[in-house]
Amino acid sequence: MGASVTLVTPAVAVEPGQVTSIEIKVRNTGSVVDEFALDVLGDAAGWAVVEPPAISLFPGAEGVAKAVFSPPRAATTPSGLVPFGLRARSREDPAGSAVEEGSVTVGSFQEPHAELAPRTSRGSSSGSHDLAVDNRGNARLSAEIEATDADRALRFDVKPPALVIDPGMAAFARIKVSPVKRFWRGQPKTVPFQLYVRPEGGQPIALDGTLLQESILPPWFVKALLLALAALIALAIFWLFLLKPSIESAASEAVASPLASLKEDVNKALGDAGLPTMAPATPGSGPTAAPATPAPGESATPPPAVTPSPDPGGVTIAGLGQPVDGRLDQKNPTFTTKGTLFVTDLVFSNPNGQEGAVVVLRDGTQLLQLRLDNFRDYDLHFVTPIVIPAGSSLNLSLACTIAGQPCDPAVFYSGYLRP
Repeated sequence: MGASVTLVTPAVAVEPGQVTSIEIKVRNTGSVVDEFALDVLGDAAGWAVVEPPAISLFPGAEGVAKAVFSPPRAATTPSGLVPFGLRARSREDPAGSAVEEGSVTVGSFQEPHAELAPRTSRGSSSGSHDLAVDNRGNARLSAEIEATDADRALRFDVKPPALVIDPGMAAFARIKVSPVKRFWRGQPKTVPFQLYVRPEGGQPIALDGTLLQESILPPWFVKALLLALAALIALAIFWLFLLKPSIESAASEAVASPLASLKEDVNKALGDAGLPTMAPATPGSGPTAAPATPAPGESATPPPAVTPSPDPGGVTIAGLGQPVDGRLDQKNPTFTTKGTLFVTDLVFSNPNGQEGAVVVLRDGTQLLQLRLDNFRDYDLHFVTPIVIPAGSSLNLSLACTIAGQPCDPAVFYSGYLRP
């Protein structure tokens, strides 16, 4: 008892997003009427069906079915030769089931997607933009990045100038835009530019960006300078015509009374001795009192004590938590948090230009993957933090491919911790 399976065409080819089929012949080699369930095994099972899924046959009879392959047009669809197995399972005799092998050749396709953020930067000396390139195809993508402007009024610094991206992954580049000529005053100038992502063997992607070039001196500078000059002039007038005369008058009055009393005492003593007395002091004459100074051993009122700043390690930001940062590398690839960790920044460092890949994981789940040959240093800031629950781990996986060199790339993280 059992079955035999024959593929009329054991090898076919199909493009992602299209459909192809293979005719299947199933024979009942047993001695009783039997029903055979048909299905596809292997990597192609997710996008393959058999029509009909089951056949009932008399002994010695042969039936025909069809295996339909429809790989989706997605990055998860593998390209190249995909082997499969066609299985016929006997209901009456499970041990007599049969499997026939075949293969499907899946074509490759490119579907790059690029985004520039922000579209408009502003500054007097330079502006920065981030370029994100997604590989939505099922083959590795190599792309060059080129920036230009029609009036040659800008200089561009693209890091890195080329990207290599695996299927379903994304890569990033930083574009620094600087004006050739700067100006001191005036209204901001809008300078447009174009960014081209040129995939190997594909059509270039054009993105528009703008630098809003501002003056070196801000618009409020002249007004602030005039206000400051007016304030200095007002202070000078107040000192010369109001405050200084008042101080001189008060000082003269304070000195005149003790001098008059002293003169009376001296004249009385001279008169008793028969000597001529001192003439009365004319207004404005006489010694000028020296400003009082602290006696030896005394000091002026001490300035208020400066309260020392708290220890940065113990600072807690209201509504957020305690700031935290650290480093993950090949020697220390894991950080297990005792509280809930909110990661707001990741800085990738590849000082020796290693090749390979770096993967950031949360408890074994991949969060981000970058190719090492795409950067020397690269930083990411997350408006919505990556949350690492209490007891979970932030992991780093490194795969360096240059032999004879230490695998020294690292990832620096920062954020805040809540108990």
